Amino acid sequence: MLRSGAEPNEVTFIALLSACSHAGLVKEGRRWFDMMRGVYGFEPEITHYGCMVDLLARAGFVEEAEEMIHRIPVEPDAVVWRSLLSACLVHQHSRIAEMAAKKIIELEPYDDGVHVLLWNMYCSDNRWNDALKVRKAMKDRKVRKKPGCSWIEINGIVHEFLADDKLHSICTEIYLVLEGLAELMKLIENSSDQVQCLT
Repeated sequence: MLRSGAEPNEVTFIALLSACSHAGLVKEGRRWFDMMRGVYGFEPEITHYGCMVDLLARAGFVEEAEEMIHRIPVEPDAVVWRSLLSACLVHQHSRIAEMAAKKIIELEPYDDGVHVLLWNMYCSDNRWNDALKVRKAMKDRKVRKKPGCSWIEINGIVHEFLADDKLHSICTEIYLVLEGLAELMKLIENSSDQVQCLT
């Protein structure tokens, strides 16, 4: 692009930083971020900072990503905090993950996913009192976890299934088939155990 004489704009830098993030090119991403202001005179916006937070956090530089969030000249949005939170879970930074989750809840108090994620994190760390506080906050705010959902297409008709769905038009038949499959799986599991014992 530069060789052809085309000049980058703010959107170009979003694409560059995002590409660097997904490719794990931390050094290149830092260079482009610095060039954005220093060479091309563009002031980074929240989206550019979000890309950099994502780039650093994905690459395992979670503390540096957190520091960058605190240097953003405007209030970070939930998207920026989610980037940090996702990487914290991958790289097991529970202190920063907890802080990021709480920030998301402040910004989006009815987001069931973050509440559930925080609850699961507390349970994994055996922090039962904190887990109960999250459940209580969900109840107080009337935040309900959305049920899991699956779709299947049969003969051109799409069927939707929700977890614990008892209202589907052929619910009884579905549960009979599932029970039969569960029994069959038990038989297969038991027979494979016996075969392994004999060998």
